[in-house]
Amino acid sequence: MEPVLSHESALEYWRSVRVGSRHFRQVAHARKLLAVPPKADELAEPGPWWLTRPLHVMVADAAVRRTSEDVTSHVWSGPLPKGSVLDTENGFYVSSPELCFLQMAERASLIELIEDGFELCGTYDVSTGELRSCAPLTTVARLESFASKAAGAHGRSKALRALRCVVDGSASPRETVLTTLLCLPYRLGGYGFAPPCLNYRIDVGAHARKMASKQFYRCDLYWPEAKLAIEYDSDAEHLGSRNAANDSSRRNALDALGVDVISVTTLQIASRVEVEKIANHIGKRLGKRAQYKEPSFSVDNLKLRTELLRRLEPGMKVSA
Repeated sequence: MEPVLSHESALEYWRSVRVGSRHFRQVAHARKLLAVPPKADELAEPGPWWLTRPLHVMVADAAVRRTSEDVTSHVWSGPLPKGSVLDTENGFYVSSPELCFLQMAERASLIELIEDGFELCGTYDVSTGELRSCAPLTTVARLESFASKAAGAHGRSKALRALRCVVDGSASPRETVLTTLLCLPYRLGGYGFAPPCLNYRIDVGAHARKMASKQFYRCDLYWPEAKLAIEYDSDAEHLGSRNAANDSSRRNALDALGVDVISVTTLQIASRVEVEKIANHIGKRLGKRAQYKEPSFSVDNLKLRTELLRRLEPGMKVSA
């Protein structure tokens, strides 16, 4: 019986195939695949040999659950919405990105789940340790629709709660962190701003074209109604005179278009004083006055920034 990868193994699988062409077939009667968990000798090639052990798989009944060094079984006894399981055409099956997100709601913290949502709906791959562009695996709308149909599923309420904070189109973990910090509600340590458009295209008109080196620019975070853009600056992306010249040309062109551009660095996010300055500027442009209560917000904000930066910049000191 071919395994149906789930939970952490499904997430690891989807991360490993982000770049490149892959073909999948929807499984019409997926529950038939959950009768028996796979044995160790059934996990060899062409199966998921490259994934971390133990493999997490789905089974239909607690009576057939198996746990070993090779396999950890998870019971899914309820109905499976259409499109829940895909055939990889490589000797095994895998939970769809939508089902995988719902499964991870059982095991990840809310912030981790939000980051998973950004990644699944984003255009970046970091499975090799380097940032690479790729197509989104799903969308917020598809994740919400799937979770809404999975009545009675464990983690469903948490998944829907997390999705209220996820935005399509993030192009890097840094954009994910910045958007999460700015848009999560006060009770979670965020600043409660309306979600921005991510990687928003701004066309350069005739008036600004004299100052521009391109016909259009993309802004990391952008609020169209306020003409406010936030760019995440990283040392790796902004070193050298050529990049400095490009940044200057970009800023001049956007300024000519009436766009207010704010640059943010990881070091600023790590500093409460600096991130407050950024949040106050954004609030003025969006017409939103801070209404959080102290000292609870400071505690929650420090916790959130620490959790977000722990994965982005391990070891970085975060100030209260």
